Amino acid sequence: MSRVHPLLPEARGVTPRDLMWLAVSLALVIAPHAERVPWWVSVLAICLLGWRAYLLLNGRQPPARWLPFALAALGMAGIWLEYRTLFGRDAGIALLVMFAGLKLLEMRTHRDATVVVFLCYFLIITNFLFNQSIPTALLMGVALLVITTAQVPGRKPPLLVT
Repeated sequence: MSRVHPLLPEARGVTPRDLMWLAVSLALVIAPHAERVPWWVSVLAICLLGWRAYLLLNGRQPPARWLPFALAALGMAGIWLEYRTLFGRDAGIALLVMFAGLKLLEMRTHRDATVVVFLCYFLIITNFLFNQSIPTALLMGVALLVITTAQVPGRKPPLLVT
């Protein structure tokens, strides 16, 4: 008799709780980048987070797969026009912010959620390329705690435990 292990990506779907905490985590790590990336990248990331929250609250499915690809292509073109390259620190971080929001929007499986978690970890590191202050370290420490706790099935992040 073959049993599927409960922690395999195929056995554990993305729950609304997972999605909510991933969105909160992503917002925490993207917020400090808002002053460094072009304004439209920040607006796009906020709209993507809001769109996914709207879909979650109304019990709707993520958009068709072609739509995030089209948004990614338009975003890459915009970043190319803004920086005249897709490589380098500034353009790379703008792409990463945009792609993290797009990945959250199109997330369907636990494997996709894992990608969002690792994008969040990477965005935490990129914050320190610009600012190594104590407040930044504290905010990124809180974000790290929320992201890591969000991965534990059935647990509330410690910041909200009463």
